[in-house]
Amino acid sequence: MSVAVLVDSSSGITKEVAEKYHVRVVPLHLIWDEKDYRDWVDMMPDEFYARLKTAKTWPTTSGSVQGEFYSAIEELRGKVDGIVIVTLSPNTPSAGYRSALMAKDMTEGVPVEVVDSNGTVTALGLVATAAGTAAARGGSMAEVVKAAQSVIPKMNVFLNPGSITYFLKGGRIVESEIASKEESYIITIKEGKITPSGDKYATRKEARHRLKSLVEEKARKDTPLHAAVLHAAARGEAEQFKKWIASQYNCAELWIGEASPVVAIHLSPESLGMAFYNE
Repeated sequence: MSVAVLVDSSSGITKEVAEKYHVRVVPLHLIWDEKDYRDWVDMMPDEFYARLKTAKTWPTTSGSVQGEFYSAIEELRGKVDGIVIVTLSPNTPSAGYRSALMAKDMTEGVPVEVVDSNGTVTALGLVATAAGTAAARGGSMAEVVKAAQSVIPKMNVFLNPGSITYFLKGGRIVESEIASKEESYIITIKEGKITPSGDKYATRKEARHRLKSLVEEKARKDTPLHAAVLHAAARGEAEQFKKWIASQYNCAELWIGEASPVVAIHLSPESLGMAFYNE
């Protein structure tokens, strides 16, 4: 039985990672000056941040992308026996999960299951790669869904944004949840919602140090580790972080994800984060 795995572009999964772990990335959309752009297709992260420097308006995300999911399903019709869609948590908030369910309802003759990752960015990506790996091994629809769902409660997510202001501007975090816009924060995911962890630091350097110590506290060395580093315009730091993780842990999976333009609406440049779980 052949099962395809779809994941939305907020996962941070690059083309290389998608190919390695047998997943297909479906683009979310952003709206800028009344024009629609597809993630990773019509706009890339470098273009996004460059334009933002001189922009007079702030982009927004599109409220519904069921057409993208439906098109991907139709392209796979006759090529696979079933499709599993892994999406961003609706609690972030996001319309991706609802759009995937709508696409499923529009589809006849192809079994489709939708999995709420209960996460975002590379946490979502790791749920999708777990599903993709199970599918590549010949797993059934039920086995692929189980593989995805089994890693969700194990997941750890920590992020240090370059600036908290993007989260505030996009409404993902409210000012009452933080002490000061000038401080550097550690962000986590609780029940699918982006949440300040309570850790705040005077400098980004201190926050980055705490990011590493959180990995040391939460990641185990007695079982294989699945890990994905996330960055927004901080590739050099991400490479260094990945190298450190590889030197310290028995990694069954380790890759670098990049914030797509849709994610970058809420995530400032020079952001660095990490999602991981142990088997």
